[in-house]
Amino acid sequence: MAKQPRPATLEPEMERHIHTELGLASVATYRAWCVAHGFPDSVRKSAMQRRHESDFHRRTSAEAALHRARRSHNTSHAIARIFAGELDDASIVDEPLSIIAQACRKQHASTELRAYLMHLDSVSRLLTDRDHTIAVLNLQRFAGGWVRPVEAWKPRSHNVERQLSTLARHLLCEYDVPPFMDRVWYGKNRTRQRWFIHLGRGGSIRTAEGLPAPLTKRMAHCFTEAPERYTPLQAIRYGQVLALGGDRRIADAVIATRMAADFRDNDFSLELFRFFVRNPLLDTTHYQPLVDYIWNRKYENQAVFVERGVVEDRGPAQPGFSMSGRTPGTLLRQVEEWHGRLGRTARGGLLQWAHSPVPDFELVEGRRESKNMRIWRIVELVSSSELEEEGRALGHCVATYAASCHRGVSSIWSLRCETEKTSKRLLTVEVNAKGREVVQARGLRNRLPEPKEIEVLRRWTAAERLTVAAWVTTG
Repeated sequence: MAKQPRPATLEPEMERHIHTELGLASVATYRAWCVAHGFPDSVRKSAMQRRHESDFHRRTSAEAALHRARRSHNTSHAIARIFAGELDDASIVDEPLSIIAQACRKQHASTELRAYLMHLDSVSRLLTDRDHTIAVLNLQRFAGGWVRPVEAWKPRSHNVERQLSTLARHLLCEYDVPPFMDRVWYGKNRTRQRWFIHLGRGGSIRTAEGLPAPLTKRMAHCFTEAPERYTPLQAIRYGQVLALGGDRRIADAVIATRMAADFRDNDFSLELFRFFVRNPLLDTTHYQPLVDYIWNRKYENQAVFVERGVVEDRGPAQPGFSMSGRTPGTLLRQVEEWHGRLGRTARGGLLQWAHSPVPDFELVEGRRESKNMRIWRIVELVSSSELEEEGRALGHCVATYAASCHRGVSSIWSLRCETEKTSKRLLTVEVNAKGREVVQARGLRNRLPEPKEIEVLRRWTAAERLTVAAWVTTG
């Protein structure tokens, strides 16, 4: 009878490695695991060999768990498990399902919500990404006012945007609604979502609750014809400009200014729009600096140095500022004079502020061998003197942002391109600190960004998870 080999005696470190780190039941199972994954099947391993095996096990186990989770999350079965309480946040890797789980908790596992989501998952692609999942849940908040059952809806398009558009109209509308209104469902503003429902029931935007400004019949009609890329607030401005005799060019330029969302003084806003309409040959690139100048004189407290490094806020310089009697030439001269004064505003002291949490950006392009390398930099400006220098170099009024930067409302950045011989300022960029959104980007004498500059800007914003307002890159 042949002798049986004696079982190997395991060292304590190896026993812990097999049973605890790898979770294997026996030496035989361990040897088979090693052969399957290309490791030596010896039970005598160095610390480095054990570490390599443990790292491989953790990596493959994580990948397998992620794969299993994703497979379960691709079907209505995952939604059913969420509502049954079988899936918690820790086990959900897909963001849309995580959002659904939060809604489930808030609505106490509502059977109506479950049936709604199960139907949508069975006929559409609306629950495959974050934004559309949020929109779907926002629509469900108004379930008490649905005019048709969700079970009667089936999409006719594979385009997810189109699917959301038809779903909203199926559930809530008896009349057509402008396409730009669809975007209200991606956000949290319930007032604007009710505007959508109001229009869908045949109401005029004039009678919708919560409007930031009253509208005439003509303005309301033009509002409905606003371009699809507009937001509802921008569409209100579009309606006002066109009703006063303006055109799409003027409206597009207006919404590239702070007036797109600033409705503090409707009467003066209409007065300014009439000025733009009366002067159609005024280059629309002047709108931004003109509006900045007017807002500074009419509405903004003036930061005045009372001693070195000490600033006090005073009232607006011209709270009664009016467009009456003004011409483009005189107004532009006043803007130029204002720019000139900006270089002297810090004479009484230097205003400085801390760098924002967003880091500076650097991008190197070209090849050493080709001797065509260049460096793109986006650097934050952190003092009034740096803003003044930027404004003098590019011929605009960025120095007026010193007080806003000091208060942490905005941050100002300079996009530059450096070669071996030169360093050139190209764009000045404003970031809204609260919303982490790029809201302005202007070059020499307020020109719009060029394609390459937009590309670099988007590289930076993507890296830092900043958003970019639509008007920044479209003009």
